[in-house]
Amino acid sequence: MTPVHTARMWRRAAVAVLTGALAVGLTACGSSEDTEASGEPVTITHAKGETTVHGTPDKIVALGNQWLDATLALGVTPVGHIDNVAAMSKSAPPWHPENITESTALSTTGNVAEQVAALEPDLILVDPFMADQKTYDDLSKIAPTLPALTAEAVSPWQDQVTALGKVLRKDSDADAVIKQVDDKIAGIAAANPGLAGKTFASTWLASPSQLMVLTDPNDGSAEVFTQLGMTIPANLTDQPSNQGRLALSPERVDELSADLLLAGYSPGMDEKYRQLPGYANLPAVEKDAVVFMTTQEISAVNQPTALSVPYILDELEPYLVAAAK
Repeated sequence: MTPVHTARMWRRAAVAVLTGALAVGLTACGSSEDTEASGEPVTITHAKGETTVHGTPDKIVALGNQWLDATLALGVTPVGHIDNVAAMSKSAPPWHPENITESTALSTTGNVAEQVAALEPDLILVDPFMADQKTYDDLSKIAPTLPALTAEAVSPWQDQVTALGKVLRKDSDADAVIKQVDDKIAGIAAANPGLAGKTFASTWLASPSQLMVLTDPNDGSAEVFTQLGMTIPANLTDQPSNQGRLALSPERVDELSADLLLAGYSPGMDEKYRQLPGYANLPAVEKDAVVFMTTQEISAVNQPTALSVPYILDELEPYLVAAAK
């Protein structure tokens, strides 16, 4: 199995999205106050053009976990959705509210556009793992459609919440959602000032012979740790990578010289990870700052949303405390 192929697998499994070629762009008509108080059309500019929404949508279909979580965070239950994290991990994410059961779960197989059309939505949101041009064109014929808002496979969740807040005339709610998450991150940073300057390594043991490592500090999955004052070790960022991921041979595990180690693993690979030669001598192991993460948990790290970030921070906090020492 080649490193490029494995990197693509990690995008599908750990990040739980396929790579999309979408460019950056987000604009809306008027200020937050103007948008929220008026009935003026809202236009969102994105890589595939512009989408103008008239009125306030009340029947939303969210295709992909990032847009789905943005919708739920704003107190709106979509009429239909595709939850790729749930599909990958075979269980519902614990950060979702109970009312998600009121939304129709669509199948990732078959004709997705036909399933969406049957729900008669007035707004469609689609993450990059399904937002190829044909799918986008087909969905846009059904209702106004918003694809991802960045060129990356993982969109900044704050941009999604802000954009959707404008479309739903919930600008104040969107600001409050973002502030609540930012305040939680700031609170952890304030309680653990020792995190400033510390390092982290986000990894996924795909198989006994393939260990994938995040090397791009600008990747969306690194943002939370950057806000905490942490960085990726220079010996990792300096290495050539594929889409911000390095295929590291397991015998080179000693290169994971970080204060905090996120040890994601494929099913059954957690013990294999612990048995890698050199693992016991890693700085994070000695500091008790290694957190083993299931597919669902590493997806929460690699695909941050307004709902998954607070959840995963609660899971990580004891290890962050250890890493800060």
